Amino acid sequence: MSEVYSNSEIGQNIICPYCGKEYEPSYEETYIGGEPVECYKEGSQEFTCDHCGKRFVMYASFTWEYETETIDGEMTEEEWEQNYG
Repeated sequence: MSEVYSNSEIGQNIICPYCGKEYEPSYEETYIGGEPVECYKEGSQEFTCDHCGKRFVMYASFTWEYETETIDGEMTEEEWEQNYG
């Protein structure tokens, strides 16, 4: 049985922790997976990446940085190596 792929990213853009796709934050124009992103509201939100189709959690803070992390069971380490490694 394979281990679950785990990763997190922190940056001024919102970064998919699976494939690295970056989304630039804006007040009304940022969408991920067809869903509007509340870029300047502190807290967590869950999205599906437009590029790889994997779900991830985004944590926004008032420091204008965004942390994203993988969700258990979305991708195995082997799947990541095969597609992105």
